[in-house]
Amino acid sequence: MKNLDFINNAKTNFAKQLKEAFADKDEAKMTSAFEQYATSLQQAIIDTAAEVGATADNAILAKRGFRQLTSEEQSFYNNIKTASKAVDVKQSLAGLDVTIPQTVIDTVLEDISNEHPLLDAINIENTYGSVKAIFATDTKQMAAWGALNSQIAQELAGTIEEKDFSASKLTAFIPVPKDMLELGATYIDAYVRRILADALAYGLEDGFINGDGKNKPIGILKNINGAVTAGAYPDKTATKVTKLDIKSYMPLIGKIAKGKGGKTKSVPFVDLIVNPVDYLTKVIPATTVLATDGSYKNNIFPYPTRVFQSEMIAVGTAALGQLSKYKACVSTGKGGKLEYSDQNQFLEDNRVYTIKTFATGFSYDETDFLKLDISALEPLAIEVTLNSKSST
Repeated sequence: MKNLDFINNAKTNFAKQLKEAFADKDEAKMTSAFEQYATSLQQAIIDTAAEVGATADNAILAKRGFRQLTSEEQSFYNNIKTASKAVDVKQSLAGLDVTIPQTVIDTVLEDISNEHPLLDAINIENTYGSVKAIFATDTKQMAAWGALNSQIAQELAGTIEEKDFSASKLTAFIPVPKDMLELGATYIDAYVRRILADALAYGLEDGFINGDGKNKPIGILKNINGAVTAGAYPDKTATKVTKLDIKSYMPLIGKIAKGKGGKTKSVPFVDLIVNPVDYLTKVIPATTVLATDGSYKNNIFPYPTRVFQSEMIAVGTAALGQLSKYKACVSTGKGGKLEYSDQNQFLEDNRVYTIKTFATGFSYDETDFLKLDISALEPLAIEVTLNSKSST
């Protein structure tokens, strides 16, 4: 797509503004962030459409980042275009029963996975309209010989848990300018998916990291065994870490390996989640040494470690654990209809739509993730010991 550097810069600013808005719980800041980012995307797509022209075939569009739509998706975007021209847009959408096709949500989740490694590592599940999900709470069940009596059946039943996340939702604004509506379904699809992917990605990252469980996911930095106040879970107590050497690092891995009821967990590797600023100024110096040949050797951890950067985690704070242990689901659910909003007209000559996406996320074990204080993390230094021999 044209002006990729411009779009990438706009995306970076969008993430920063959303982070501030989430932290301040300021809806006006969220609206402003959407406005600025949407304007950037709109102009880029309109410019691309003008450059490609009306005669472009699917192969040409595919090279520019656009995709061939299914018949259901084509109908969906055509319905939007039709409704947008009505005098009463809200009534027209209600009459059309406009629901975002699940294939669009699948593509959005795929886009998120490709561009947000942290969310890809979590492996978010699409529950296809359901706002309830069933999970096994204990992956290490002991098998028993003999008949399956009522006592064993009851024990197994206790390892299955249902999560209702109908109260936990993200809402994204999708301002669609009338000029873009005239470009056709393919271009509208690219725009809507980009807005949804980026809005969902940053919203989900914030929820999965910092969510307090009150109409939000329970974030990895929250204490799931702590006292819940008004539906909100407390923060974990941070462990101060000044070095990432073997003496400091391995006790942390040992804590992660301890599970419920004295059980142990397999930990073939760990994930370290840090703010990009800390990654550059703290983690790289703490995991890099100058070799004797004059080259730098980096990513030196005493245990297999994947590092993930997220702007949604605070500077000075890190999380250590296994992202694959975090349970996450996303669904458009009953609120997955695209709805017209007349309360968010922050751009002129626009039709502004909203989409509610339901999501949940939580850990089963308090030790799945540790909260670390890395504000005083020291650079890595190689210690050299000299052994002197005294002559007799």
